[in-house]
Amino acid sequence: MCGICGLHNLALEPLGHPECIERMSATLERRGPDSHGLFRLPHLALAIRRLSIIDLETGDQPLCNESGDVTLVFNGEIYNYRELRQRLLENGHHFRTRSDGEVIAHLYEEQGADCVRELNGMFAIALWDGRAKRLLLARDRAGEKPLFYWRRGDTLVFGSEIKALVEYPGISRSLDPEAVAQFCFYGYFPSPRSVFSEIKKLPAAHRMIVEGGEMRVEPYWHLQEFLRSAGSSAIKKKEEEELVVHLREKLREAAISRLVSDVPLGVFLSGGVDSSTLVALMSELTPGNVNSFSVAFPERNFNEEPYAEFVARHFRTRHHAVTADEPALRSALDSLAVYLDEPVADPAVVPTYLMSKFARSEIKVALSGEGSDELFGGYPTYIGARVAQTYLRLPRFVRRGLIERLQGLLPVSPGAVPLGMYLRRFFAHADRDPTERHEIWFGMFSPTELDQLFSPEWQGPAPASSVIFAPLARVLEGARFEDVVAEMLYLDFRLYLEDNLLVKIDRASMACSLELRTPFLDHRLVEFAAGLPAALKIRRFRLKSFFKKAVEDWLPHKIVYRQKRGFSVPIARWMREELRPLLTECLSEERLKRQGIFNPPFVRRLLTEHLSGRADHRKALWTLLSFQLWHDRWSKA
Repeated sequence: MCGICGLHNLALEPLGHPECIERMSATLERRGPDSHGLFRLPHLALAIRRLSIIDLETGDQPLCNESGDVTLVFNGEIYNYRELRQRLLENGHHFRTRSDGEVIAHLYEEQGADCVRELNGMFAIALWDGRAKRLLLARDRAGEKPLFYWRRGDTLVFGSEIKALVEYPGISRSLDPEAVAQFCFYGYFPSPRSVFSEIKKLPAAHRMIVEGGEMRVEPYWHLQEFLRSAGSSAIKKKEEEELVVHLREKLREAAISRLVSDVPLGVFLSGGVDSSTLVALMSELTPGNVNSFSVAFPERNFNEEPYAEFVARHFRTRHHAVTADEPALRSALDSLAVYLDEPVADPAVVPTYLMSKFARSEIKVALSGEGSDELFGGYPTYIGARVAQTYLRLPRFVRRGLIERLQGLLPVSPGAVPLGMYLRRFFAHADRDPTERHEIWFGMFSPTELDQLFSPEWQGPAPASSVIFAPLARVLEGARFEDVVAEMLYLDFRLYLEDNLLVKIDRASMACSLELRTPFLDHRLVEFAAGLPAALKIRRFRLKSFFKKAVEDWLPHKIVYRQKRGFSVPIARWMREELRPLLTECLSEERLKRQGIFNPPFVRRLLTEHLSGRADHRKALWTLLSFQLWHDRWSKA
């Protein structure tokens, strides 16, 4: 795992500020504290900060092919590098190292820019072809590793983090109002936008090819090619049994490939079915040698540590737990304000950071369970999509009467599953377009609230609600689905997973110089899951039915079929108690007026209602707090 950055002049003229590459690289030291590498040409500079995982002695970057025509730096891991290396050796290539990165250079010699299609792994690559005068940038299929870029005229600046880019003179830190509106809706920044108007993200499964003075961004992998076709949902029992066997094989293959490491390795364990499956596989593949890590909350309703301990005892792991108490919480918030280049509204970034920091004292690599819910149907909103179809068959006057009667009866709950908040959103938005409705259920603010959130001067003539659904059109273009749930699954893989969950775990873990690997995102497993009918994944009201059937022989019954909670964090209570002074300070009327982005009276109402317990605005207020903590750090930098 590493951090990379670079400068390039598209006209192959000398760089304007070549000395910036050293400062850019220095900002990425936490991503790679073990070594520093640099490659310079008059028109190009590439830098790498390396976290040594594979080939500790000879694997430092930049790496080259035999002739030195191809040079690259890359962030990530290539899990099938041994198979690729053997094939390349048989084809006559000569290797100087045992690293996975050198495989990319030789593979490029044979296949050019299409070499990324052969890579099974997580990666962000910057490769220079000296013969063709071509620069290739690429990201892995799911988007596990980040890559940002900025271009003005013939100058291209890129890197693993925004903090590296802004070391280059002339890159503006002006905020992108549309991106900020989308952040306040989704809780993250959908690609290719970033919080800054001039800086973009290279989307997942895309490559950028720069040659002949031109730059083009294009996809090299399309998940929609593997989707189950409409009308082909019926699965016979024998076929289902065969599919279960195939899934088990692919899960085992993914786990085996991600256990390749020359340094100590562990697993993040919540006690849920996903992380417990990883523990089961690791215990089978490396018996007696599994380090598991979890986070405990003092609040009983949020604390999953008893489940994690149960699984750890069952599989005899060496288990470690860290407690997310008030001092740890405040320390994490202060640290994340420094490390995060963009605000992250997912509160689970806090315990992820605490667990990463805690685990780093024991290991350098950990496995994590992201991706399973999006592939196999793990979110209650998928059931909501089916319920909505039935609900909408009721006459409108019946639905209107039902809504009015239930609105006053729904409770305000501080628990891990705020049923009242979810049901209010369900009834208020059930008759919207299914994709918009799905995102509103997930969202931080409703579209109506967004139009009240921003100050008129910041928002301008167009309401915020007019820009929030643009990412849906981009993601769904050209895709066809068997039913509404299949569409939701696809949407969550391409948006929520790529731009939220994977961003969260990358930033939190790399702030601690810890590599996180996600076996469920092995592209062979992803392609297999995409071809399964949604009706097989979710049966009636049973989430992840097919996945659970596949792993039920590996795990204790009470772990497989326990109620899903997710990585819940007690932010509703935190903001009423421990974080109340910080929250009221960050969202004070005076501060908001000075900042000029948000509408003080509207924010004051949200704050008053939440602190008094009259309403549950946890998601909205945490989103604003996350933004304010980030803004304080970056507006002064």
